[in-house]
Amino acid sequence: MMRAIVLTGFGDPVRLAIVELPIPEPAPGEVLIRVHTVAVNRQDTFTMRGLAQARHPMELPHVMGIDPAGVVVAQGHGVASPAVGERVVVKPGIACGRCGDCLEGRDDACPTTQNVGVHRPGGMAEYVSVPAQNAFPIGDDLGFAEATAITHSFPVALQLMRDRAGLRAGETVLVTGASGAIGSAAVQLAKLLGARVIAAAGGAERTAYARSIGADAVVDYRAEPAFAPSVRAFAPDGIDLYVESAGDPAIWRESLKTLGRRGRVAVCGSHAGPLVEVDLNWLFRMRISILGGSGATRVTQQDALDLARDGRIQANIHGRYPLVQAADAFAILLNRQNRGKIILDVVPPG
Repeated sequence: MMRAIVLTGFGDPVRLAIVELPIPEPAPGEVLIRVHTVAVNRQDTFTMRGLAQARHPMELPHVMGIDPAGVVVAQGHGVASPAVGERVVVKPGIACGRCGDCLEGRDDACPTTQNVGVHRPGGMAEYVSVPAQNAFPIGDDLGFAEATAITHSFPVALQLMRDRAGLRAGETVLVTGASGAIGSAAVQLAKLLGARVIAAAGGAERTAYARSIGADAVVDYRAEPAFAPSVRAFAPDGIDLYVESAGDPAIWRESLKTLGRRGRVAVCGSHAGPLVEVDLNWLFRMRISILGGSGATRVTQQDALDLARDGRIQANIHGRYPLVQAADAFAILLNRQNRGKIILDVVPPG
């Protein structure tokens, strides 16, 4: 048997319970992982509220957790890699591998993608079974907590900027929510891609953090809600790319004012609000492109993990809590008290 945190009903963190469940058996093509770390994510809060039900009805109780890291302890039939004993982290999105998008290397856009912890049991447990192709080796140089903090946010940000928006060296990027998990990943990766970065966040501590990871300029939109003139002072011709990971209508409205001609908007999140306004006259006259992205390809996933192992990017970890404090960790996330990833230690660190 194993300990797990399960969702017993839809609503808030009080619906979470600690239970004993049978250890899963890895199916053919899968590996069983002894989980060491997993994060609490916005995706988990959508699952918790029942918003994942429309496309894939979910049976309760359900084990959440999209980004576990740990050690492979068993292989299902037909699996040669990763090997038993190998340290791995899980790529959340499971693509079919057969559709046109998958066959053309766009597996991030697979229309039948399922997610670990959403459409099947996840990593908020002592063990999890996942397809072997979704278990990425992390070697001995990357800690479990760091791997968990990187495996979702950094590949999403890299896919969005490099592959969807075609970010080029010398361009100027505005990243909002720049102290969050995806935002801080976008700041670091944009710098690695050779861009100038303006980081926007709410509060002095958050903007200071964004500057510490490489932002060339920062904007505190809590102190300066009408921040477009400050951005324009740094980039008089307007920015080339605006990276949006939350969807706050007020921040969206102000950020659009900073775009230059032929600017791009790249969006990968909506937890602050899915509905925003766009002036279509401005859109076509300025030749603006609006791009959406979700998840990452296997190639981008590996690229991000390689950057982490080489020490070229750093995980943004707010804090670490034992698995039994999952409800407290979710409360921190829901109250927007975190700056970066909140990690649950399934195995005590050290």
